[in-house]
Amino acid sequence: MQRPKIGLVLSGGGSRGLAHIGVLEVLAREQIPIDFIVATSMGGIVGVLFALGYSPAQITEGMQTLQSNSLGMKVMGMRSRQRRVQDYLAQALDGRTFVDLNLPVTLMAVDMIHGKEVALSEGLLLPAVLASSAVPGAFPPVKLNGMELADGGVIDSLATHVAYEQGADKIIAVDVYPPLEKDDPWTDPVSAVMGFQLPANIFSTNGNGKNKIPTVAASMWRSVRVMTWYLHEQRLAAHPPHVLLQPKVSDYGSMDFKVIAEPIQAGVVEAECHLAELKALIEIEDLVAL
Repeated sequence: MQRPKIGLVLSGGGSRGLAHIGVLEVLAREQIPIDFIVATSMGGIVGVLFALGYSPAQITEGMQTLQSNSLGMKVMGMRSRQRRVQDYLAQALDGRTFVDLNLPVTLMAVDMIHGKEVALSEGLLLPAVLASSAVPGAFPPVKLNGMELADGGVIDSLATHVAYEQGADKIIAVDVYPPLEKDDPWTDPVSAVMGFQLPANIFSTNGNGKNKIPTVAASMWRSVRVMTWYLHEQRLAAHPPHVLLQPKVSDYGSMDFKVIAEPIQAGVVEAECHLAELKALIEIEDLVAL
């Protein structure tokens, strides 16, 4: 009996998505076969590089070019980081198309004009990867095929439904989308995105003591988080993967690249915790054949 067709779904999540590298390291080490990848944003970057033949160690080396440790770089260096990302991807993907991949990859983006998800799986890799990872406010939308495309996470960052549509018998999903904050719901967007807290929480609350109320920025950010979290949970329930990996990376900001090793190791740890489930994806079919 032929083994099941296995799809790997990698979510978006900025620097949290570095955990995907650790997961891939374990899958490669344990020889867990992957037939295709559906990915969003950072998941798309990691997935495409892996599908091109880059090892997890080589992907890690490339990601180190995005590191920054100074506060000034975090606050003022968004454009500089954008250029570094584009330069790194341009070098790695120069002239390459989806046909050059060793296994099929579908990248998820959102058409910001018509408000719909777009699955990218043909043509040049570079504009597709840039579109899938174009976080609104940090990166400009990518004009492609008459659309203005932004990060697929604008709607949802974990496209398990697409993996089912593509005929997966078994799905491994790596979800690094941060859980909805409950202890401190009025998180300011700066700390959430950049991974550090500004003095006096100037973007989170106004007033003192019991009279503290959320600022406009915190309220708007919370509204976006609630809407996206609700859709994320609804879709995950409607299209559940067979193995769901959720590396512990919620403490990292989405644009916080000051550490590389820790989120990657979180991916390794999570995959190893589910190693029996991962191996069972193919072992079950072998037992049936006997």
